[in-house]
Amino acid sequence: MNELELRLISREELDEAITLERRCYSPEAAASLEGFQFRFDHYLAFFWTAWLGNRLVGMTNGIRTGKSSCGDEMKGDQADERDGRNFCVLTVAVDENQRRQGIGAKLLRKLIEQCEVQHIEKVILMCEEHLIPFYMAEQFELKGVSASTHGGITWYEMSRELHKLKHLTE
Repeated sequence: MNELELRLISREELDEAITLERRCYSPEAAASLEGFQFRFDHYLAFFWTAWLGNRLVGMTNGIRTGKSSCGDEMKGDQADERDGRNFCVLTVAVDENQRRQGIGAKLLRKLIEQCEVQHIEKVILMCEEHLIPFYMAEQFELKGVSASTHGGITWYEMSRELHKLKHLTE
């Protein structure tokens, strides 16, 4: 059996990535190929993929921002801030046949590791209700229902602070 490989995406793999995105998200909620190209061009260090052999089975990506929550504007027009102190996760997608095997968690941890290297202070995201326990297991805190109506879905805002020394926050 093939071993899981985590690596940054290449430009030639963007079509595969958008195909996976469209299988994992509804048409209204899925990113566009242009969105993926923007993330590739501006945030390649944060565009992680998971491969079993030559098959893409998972990915995660997003954009830097100064905002404290991921709004609808980040989903469409990529309202980013390249020097922003926060990172908005826009995609965590795992092939339907590979779910519940830890791939999403491994990708998210790799993304967070990169955020720490880049001195990002907080990772923010929106997720559907059934994914709240997954993100809580990865140390994200539930902030509440989002104002976002992206894709006609009820989204929940979550965040995870980075670079905090525990003894200073107690």
